[in-house]
Amino acid sequence: NTYADKTIYNFTEMTRNIGTFTAAGVDLQTSVDSIQGIANLAAVSGSSSLQASTAMYQLSQAIAAGTVKLMDWNSVVNAGMGGAVFQDALIRTSEHLKTGAKAAIEAKGSFRESLQEGWLTTEVLTETLKQFALNVDTAEDYEKAMQDLVSQGYTQEEAKNIVDMAKTAMDAATKVKTFTQLIDTLKEALGSGWAQSWRTIIGDFEEAKELWTEVSDVLSNAINDSSQARNDMLQGWSDLGGRQAIIDGLKA
Repeated sequence: NTYADKTIYNFTEMTRNIGTFTAAGVDLQTSVDSIQGIANLAAVSGSSSLQASTAMYQLSQAIAAGTVKLMDWNSVVNAGMGGAVFQDALIRTSEHLKTGAKAAIEAKGSFRESLQEGWLTTEVLTETLKQFALNVDTAEDYEKAMQDLVSQGYTQEEAKNIVDMAKTAMDAATKVKTFTQLIDTLKEALGSGWAQSWRTIIGDFEEAKELWTEVSDVLSNAINDSSQARNDMLQGWSDLGGRQAIIDGLKA
């Protein structure tokens, strides 16, 4: 929610797409990071939130299959997000994880054709998307991200390229460029505020479950008591011959 408020992307769309990633077998935190990464990538690529959503869905299907194939990549390209920025980031991650991107590209002659070699695995994809979602808002965040990447085995130059890429992408995602984006961003902020208000009134998941269960019990009991009284009365009426009298009357 905090991320959606800061960016031009819709909270509801993002949570729905997080669901597609978790359904594909990705853990929750990696799914959240991946969706934020796709949103940032869409922003730096100039794609809309709808295009980003389409790419998110297609990539979730690829994750479920284990690798990103050419058909999946075509969806990313059609969403306007398959440019050099994303390709270079994926290749760098692949080389770091030793899945053989450069060798496959050299053998097949192009990035697109190399995908049939299976080097673009779920891990390569999610790790790359997490890089686009790195938190580099402050100088301290920037330095920490650099240190984390170096500790993972990236060179200083690679770490700097990754962190700079994340900063550029986040800046693109948080900069409002049109009136429509302005309205969407304000709606997100307003929605988040009201969500917190209703959470305070109704409660969180556990509190709301307890509250509405109690309400349900009270109303169900009232309805059941009313139904029982009505049915008892009708049964007495039937037992005393009222039902048969009506049937005989209709026959007559």
